[in-house]
Amino acid sequence: MNLKNFELMEFITSLVSAILLYVLTIYQYLNSKPYFYLVLIAALLMSANAYLKYKKYKDKRKI
Repeated sequence: MNLKNFELMEFITSLVSAILLYVLTIYQYLNSKPYFYLVLIAALLMSANAYLKYKKYKDKRKI
């Protein structure tokens, strides 16, 4: 295993963070918290980050 190759781990941690943010958003929405939409925006940005990391990982595997 190449210790300098952490693209897959970066993708997985970003994906888990996005999922946890979505869970937090749903929890805040159901409890009528006033600023749940800010957490939703953060979750969307984290999802985009996870997608970019996946794309980077997938492109490196083809080479």
